[in-house]
Amino acid sequence: MAWDTKYKSLRFRLTVWNIIAFLVVTFLAFFGFYIVTGKILSTHTDNLLKSHSAGVVSLITGNSIGMHSMLTREAFNREFAEIPGMLVVAMDGKGQIFNASVTLNRDATVFGDLFAKVYKDRKQFFANKNISGSQMRFLATPIIDSDNLQGVILVAHPIDVISKSLESLIIVLGATFLILILPVSIGGYLLIKKAISPIDTITQNLRKIGYENLDERLIEPKTGDEVQELAQTFNLLLDRLHQAFTRERQFIGDVAHELKTPLATIKTTVEITKVKPRTILQYQKVLNEVLFDVNKLTTTLKNVLDLAWSESQSPKTNEIIDLSQTLTDLKDIAVKLATPKNIIIKSRISPDIRVLGKSDKLGQAILNLLDNAVKFTKNNGQIYLNLATHNNQAIIQIKDTGVGINPLDIPHIFERFYRGSKSGKVLGSGLGLAIARSIVKAHQGEIKVESKVGHGSIFSIYLPLIKSS
Repeated sequence: MAWDTKYKSLRFRLTVWNIIAFLVVTFLAFFGFYIVTGKILSTHTDNLLKSHSAGVVSLITGNSIGMHSMLTREAFNREFAEIPGMLVVAMDGKGQIFNASVTLNRDATVFGDLFAKVYKDRKQFFANKNISGSQMRFLATPIIDSDNLQGVILVAHPIDVISKSLESLIIVLGATFLILILPVSIGGYLLIKKAISPIDTITQNLRKIGYENLDERLIEPKTGDEVQELAQTFNLLLDRLHQAFTRERQFIGDVAHELKTPLATIKTTVEITKVKPRTILQYQKVLNEVLFDVNKLTTTLKNVLDLAWSESQSPKTNEIIDLSQTLTDLKDIAVKLATPKNIIIKSRISPDIRVLGKSDKLGQAILNLLDNAVKFTKNNGQIYLNLATHNNQAIIQIKDTGVGINPLDIPHIFERFYRGSKSGKVLGSGLGLAIARSIVKAHQGEIKVESKVGHGSIFSIYLPLIKSS
């Protein structure tokens, strides 16, 4: 199992990839060097043959005595004695060898083939031929006078030395290749180990961080690379996790407090009632008090469940919401809520505005804002409910002439269980605005607030419209 883990490790895989990359790159480099070296040697040989061939042709064509007389055995020996390994053969216009720089005992067919090609094409060409067991590189050059073939000059040089040089080069390159594999592999492993050692440190430190010590942070390596960025990202993640756990602890504490108070009140009321007999009217009063606390408890629990849904889900549904109709229905509910305080509800709702989501949840968010506006608007006040579109967004505005919001409270009004300084004796759990924001956010929207103390508030909801097909 330990070996399996080792083979799956990033260090092992990077080392293997490094070795493979070295093998491929080195092979390609050596192969290219081999090809280029062979090409250089071949080009050098061809240039040498051209140079000597031009010299021989110049010697013949510049001689007034005649080709046969000039290119005697003695002339050949004298002219080409200092060219080791070079073969020069002179042939007449009929393909007969009348002179050569060395004694030719065999391989006459080779020269005949070369002459036949020259006779046919009447142009210079290169060819590789085997002479007396040695591989030779030939340059065949015709001597033409008045369109008549006067003779052929064959100049050749052994190319065995090139083959042997290339074979030696292969051996040298192969040996160099084998010698380099080990140090490259070890060096690559050590470099990779050093490069990813900060990751090992990060891993070890992360294993030490748990639920109970989320306030601890990773020591960021001062490498200035992706590893440092990774550590920074982990620290940001830990910050968010710590904040989330802190919020959840606070939320649980707040919920416990909100539930504990009505439960304690109910318990105390019942216990006191049991102490002595009471009249029917007294019992009814006690039951009404208990019912009030039960309703408060039920409302709090419902709000907590709604908030949990809105913060943990998004409306993954294709339900098309007729927002215009929804706001029209909600206006009727708001009118009923506002009637006891003689608050006038005015509206300006544009028709045929549609969004995607869950109709009941989105309606709840808007109703929470309307209910909040009614609570904080004095008797005989006004509330405006508007719906319009702008920049491919549906914009819902709820404006009231209420008491307004203290500027110090505005950054916190969407927090769970937060009750602002203007709440006073207004009943509520402190969850309505938090629920509204979470539901709007779940619908890929946003909610904004503007307020002025003594003049009222404006809550604006922005929701994406259904994209036209």
